[in-house]
Amino acid sequence: QLGHFYKFAADKITDTYPTDRYLNESKRLLGVLDGRLSDRDFIMGDDYTIADIAVWPWVSVLDGFYDAADHLELAAYPNVSRWLATAKARPASEKGQQVPAAPDA
Repeated sequence: QLGHFYKFAADKITDTYPTDRYLNESKRLLGVLDGRLSDRDFIMGDDYTIADIAVWPWVSVLDGFYDAADHLELAAYPNVSRWLATAKARPASEKGQQVPAAPDA
């Protein structure tokens, strides 16, 4: 939801409540994830699981697609950064990131 308000809203909202709400919720969730990763390699422990597969693409687009790294202060979440780099560097993840976009219809 933050991405919509941050990048795609055609009309900039003069009331900052929606953007602030989603910004703060995104930061809260990143903090929970960072804490979870503080003593483990992956979300569920030592092994890469479906939890990591499901979450890392969403975290990845915060910087790459939405260009919101500074806005979200992603550098403040070092465990998330480490985990994201590890998840993205997996051979299957790299292969999946190379799938071309669908052609225009």
